[in-house]
Amino acid sequence: MIATVLWERALHQRGGGSVFVVGPDCVVLHERHTRLVCLERADGAVRWDVPLGTWPRRMVLAGDRVLVLPQTPHLLSCIDLRTGASLWSATTPRWTGNLTVHADTVVTGGWRGYTPMSGLDLADGGVRWTTPSPVTSVRTLAWGGGVLTGSGHEAVLLDPADGSELARWRLTDPLAGPDAKVFVAVGAERVVAVCEGSSLVTFGLGANEPARLGSYDPFWEVGQVHGSVWMLRSGGGVLAVDPADGTSRWSVAADRQILADPLRYADGLLVADANGGIRRLGPDGLTLAGCSLRGRRLDALADAGDGSLFFAGKGTFGAFTLTP
Repeated sequence: MIATVLWERALHQRGGGSVFVVGPDCVVLHERHTRLVCLERADGAVRWDVPLGTWPRRMVLAGDRVLVLPQTPHLLSCIDLRTGASLWSATTPRWTGNLTVHADTVVTGGWRGYTPMSGLDLADGGVRWTTPSPVTSVRTLAWGGGVLTGSGHEAVLLDPADGSELARWRLTDPLAGPDAKVFVAVGAERVVAVCEGSSLVTFGLGANEPARLGSYDPFWEVGQVHGSVWMLRSGGGVLAVDPADGTSRWSVAADRQILADPLRYADGLLVADANGGIRRLGPDGLTLAGCSLRGRRLDALADAGDGSLFFAGKGTFGAFTLTP
């Protein structure tokens, strides 16, 4: 397997600090500490380049719009994906975090209990609802016809239109901290939640009570691919478990720290390490092939769901392809 870089762009900042999202025909990324740039996926040409602010806490694509929540200034910005024009901006309380879009509503707030949660109209940024006081929520997720929030032993599904409660679950273990990904959707009706003690709990829509899948070796990132929930072990390597009962499906050992975003690739997945090494794994976790992006210190890999691959590294962002 050979990795070939198709195009590359200097960021003038560490790749790990460059929040980015991949769209249908473009990539939007934060660079030079205060700029938001849209690049054509095909060749990396600049579509637009606008001032934004310091490192975004969250950035989300919503159709032909991109929403960005920077640390400063305290504004939620909605930008036209085609032109870079500002469609609207909304003043946010200091320390606002979490950003999720469901249908025509943008839900913000609740990060670390600093601020209330609010629902804004995607069309014009008008406030539809706000909680009367600050709310503590883990990272929110659009799922199950609403926005999933929670803290401690509680997970709550909110109606994004008015902030009312659609469902509530009492979990067997308290949810993990506010900064990591906590909720992993494993279908239209089930979610796996990361809880304290490196445990996983599953719950969903319907009559079944939340169930503890198990407690695992410490891990620092989690996701879902090909029907399995994977965990990046803090000591190195990947463990994949069955989201129905928590049993191990396969595991991969690694002597280097794997990046936080294994990618779906063919019927398996790709894993990469900070030194530029890339491995293609089969559905059973066995290594099928390997290569490297030579001379690059990697921070993240991303894909577009159609075979297009991207990397962020030390001071750089680019697109690449894999060939036998």
